[in-house]
This record gives sequence, structure tokens and C-alpha cells, in this order.
Amino acid sequence: MKRRINSSSVKTIRLIAVLFMIFTVALSGCVEDEQNNTTDNQTEGPANEGQNTSNEEYIYGMANVESIEILTLESFPVQIKVISEGYLPDGCTEIDEINTEREGNNFNITITTKRPKDAMCTQAIENFTTTIPLDVQGLSAGNYTVNVNGVTGSFELAVDNTLDELPGPAPSGQQEITESDNGTTISLKKGETFYLKLKENQTTGYSWELNLSQGLSQISDKYYPPESKEGEEPLVGAGGVRQWEIKADSEGNQQITAVYKRYWENETGTEDKFTLNVKVV
Repeated sequence: MKRRINSSSVKTIRLIAVLFMIFTVALSGCVEDEQNNTTDNQTEGPANEGQNTSNEEYIYGMANVESIEILTLESFPVQIKVISEGYLPDGCTEIDEINTEREGNNFNITITTKRPKDAMCTQAIENFTTTIPLDVQGLSAGNYTVNVNGVTGSFELAVDNTLDELPGPAPSGQQEITESDNGTTISLKKGETFYLKLKENQTTGYSWELNLSQGLSQISDKYYPPESKEGEEPLVGAGGVRQWEIKADSEGNQQITAVYKRYWENETGTEDKFTLNVKVV
């Protein structure tokens, strides 16, 4: 028996077939696009990751310095550090560079700043403190001026800031006097010289003040810092030795006296003292 299919059923079947084809084509396109996007992302991702695309520009200026403090460290050679305090205008500004130049006895220090050109910054003042070491080793005794962005200060080197070798032994036949000879008497012939060596720590501000009677004269006066091993920094706060060469000029009983004190303080009677009697024949 043959089944009849009316025209309405045929149209319905054809419509379903067309819709199925359209759906299949659209689905394949979406899948392909997704695969292409995945491939593109995998290709471009690592390449962009290592590239620096920042073209940030900066505005440069001078730091606002309000005060400076100059510190002298207890060491020899003397070490000088400058503590500078000031402020930055906002939260984006930072210290850029610190440059130090010396012209004679003047140290000129410049502190510059930078901030991103188009950055949105907190409008709050930021205080800063920087410690700047000065290269003063090898400088001669004297007064020095420090200028940090227009704020000035000064410091003084009481002695040449150089390291000398330790004093060697006295020449053969020449007497060498130390603290252990305090209060004793030595004999010299007229015209002879001898060495006097006393321990001294200049980092504390103390030094020996020497007085000679008229029949004696001072040939030389030199300070020797503490000994340090090769390649090592000098011991901070350690003392050295002061050495004088003294000549007997006149016959008779002569005397050397010395007091260990800070030069700017008055004598109180509690200081360490040294006395040496010299008989010149």
C-alpha cells in the first residue's frame, strides 16, 4: 500500500532541513573564530609581556632643604657627615640625585627631585632626611663651608686629616722619653736632642699642651694615629701617639711640663699631667 505525503508535509521537511544547515554553518563559524582568537592570544601574549611600553616623562626640580647638621665622627682620619632635612611638595615627588663638589674649602651639595609628569598625586607635603658623607681624608687643617641647596654650615679640621706612618724607634744613642718617665730626671749635653712620646686621642678633643723652660727648644711636633692592619679601616675612637723632638740649648736645670686637656676648656686641676726634669751639661 502506498502512503501519500501531502504538500504541506513536504514543505515542513524542507524547512527543517534548511534550518539545520544554517545552524550547522553558524556553529562551525563560532568554533573557528574561538580557535583563531585562542591562537592569536597565545601568539601575542608572551611577546607583549616582555615589552616595556612605558614612555613616562618626569618633571625635575630642586629639593626644598630647610636645615643641615654637620657631624664629626670620632675617628682618625676624621669623618664628616651632613644630615640634610627638608620636604617634598607631594606624594609623587622623590629624591633623584645627590651631587657633591668641592672647590677649595667649600663643599657644594645639590639635591634634585623628580616626579611623573601626568601622575595624580596626593597633595600632602612629605618630609625627608638624607645623610651625605663628605670626602675629607687628606684635607689640611682649616675651616670648611658646606652649602646644601642654599643652606650653609661649616666645620673645622684642627689638624691635617692624613694618615702618617707610626713613629719609628729613636736613632741610636738618642733618648726616647714616654709616660713611664713621668717625674724623672734625664741628662743631656748642650746641643743634643731627645724624643718625647705621649699617648693622645684627638677624637675626644683632648691633646697635650707642652711647656718648655727657656733652655729647651722644640724641633718638631707630630701626631701619629693608631696603627691598623693593611686594608682595614682605622679603629673608631682609638688613640695615637704625639711625638716631639726637643733640643737642649742652654746648660743648667731645665724642665718640661705638659697637661692633657681640651684646648677650649679651662684647667681644673684634675687633668693628667707630665713633668720631666732635664739637666743640661
